[in-house]
Amino acid sequence: MHIVRLYLKVLCWMGLPTGLLIGFMSGQVQVGVAEGLAISAAFGSITLYRHRGLGGGDYSPRVTSVVHVPADSVLVHQRVLEALPALRARVVADDGGHIVARTRVNRHTRGERITVDVRPSTDDTEVTVRSVPRARWAPVDIYARGRRNVEAVVRALGTDLTGEVGAVGSK
Repeated sequence: MHIVRLYLKVLCWMGLPTGLLIGFMSGQVQVGVAEGLAISAAFGSITLYRHRGLGGGDYSPRVTSVVHVPADSVLVHQRVLEALPALRARVVADDGGHIVARTRVNRHTRGERITVDVRPSTDDTEVTVRSVPRARWAPVDIYARGRRNVEAVVRALGTDLTGEVGAVGSK
C-alpha cells in the first residue's frame, strides 16, 4: 500500500502539473497528461530503487533518528563533527549540544539541512539526527539523500572509543 501512496504522491506533485503544463503549451492536453503519467512512473521507480535496503515504507524527505551512544557527550560531539565532512556538509552553527550543517546543491538534491542534538543522559548520550531538504516543498525524497545523511551520522556513532557498539537503539 505504501508503494501506491508513493506513486500517487509523485503523480499529484510532479507528474500531473508537469504533464498539464506540457499539454497546454503544445495544445495537446491528452499527450501532456500521458507524459505526466510517464514522468510519475519514472520518478516513482527511481525513488523505490534509491530507497532499497534502507527500510521501506517511508519516503518522506524529513528523516529523524534517535540513538543512544554509551560514550561521553564531548566524544560524541567530536565524532559527529568528524562525520559531517564525509557528507560534504558544512557546519553553520555549533553551540556544543546543537549542530547545524548544510549540504550543497547537486543533481540529486537541492541541499539538505542536517541538525544533530547531543544530550547527555544518566548512562549514555542521546543523539537526535534530523535531515530536512532546504526546498521545503519537496513531497518525496526521490534520491534518498535525507535517509542516507541520517544513516551516515548514526553509523559514524556506531562504536565508541573503547570499541563497544554505540548505537544501542534507534527510533
